[in-house]
Amino acid sequence: MAALTSARNTPEMADFGRVQVYPVEANTIVYLGSMVALNANGNAIPANSTPGLRIVGRAERVHNGIPGQNADNTGGAAGAISVVCRRGVFMYADNDNSIAQAQAGALAFAVDDNSVSASDGSGAAVVTAAAFTFPASGAPQIVVLGHESVSKVVVTSSPAGTTYVEGTDYVVDYQAGLVIRTPSSSFAVGASVLISYNWGAPTRSVAGRIVNLDPSGEVWIDFWHQSPLSV
Repeated sequence: MAALTSARNTPEMADFGRVQVYPVEANTIVYLGSMVALNANGNAIPANSTPGLRIVGRAERVHNGIPGQNADNTGGAAGAISVVCRRGVFMYADNDNSIAQAQAGALAFAVDDNSVSASDGSGAAVVTAAAFTFPASGAPQIVVLGHESVSKVVVTSSPAGTTYVEGTDYVVDYQAGLVIRTPSSSFAVGASVLISYNWGAPTRSVAGRIVNLDPSGEVWIDFWHQSPLSV
């Protein structure tokens, strides 16, 4: 398609696209209130502890169905019914007691359609306090970790003593394995730091970001911000 040569009437999705309708996979039940994922075919299934799913939010209702009815496609072909899903910040269970206040702002991974974990489920290799030096002034402030598909990145001073804040002092390209100093960083250009991280492809899918812990012991999850680079 050619570039515009005049004004375009570009539609906007209402409510920021918060509510969407997805076809339900064949012979599948999606329970109301559950976390919903899309599989490789783009069909809605219950969130579960496998990689490669795209978590799309909370199951609200069956599209054009009876209020309070679960999206029960038992015996039906893919797309025979559809489910309405909503993005937002919703509360789900901490599956393995892996989420504490220190994990607020970090990613949570789906374990099933009703619980999450701080663990990505992988047997990832662990790198502890590896030494890196950011480039000198004038060069892009990026260090290459030497591994792709990294997680649980923590940057500290060298020698250790100060733990820097992701999103404030640095950002991470988790897929490419890059740590990037921000212009507002509290560590200097060309600084030497210690970086700890895990590497290896996760075996669970990202549900969203951990917003906060609830006094009930469950966890508030932000289904808007699921990318490792989202802030």
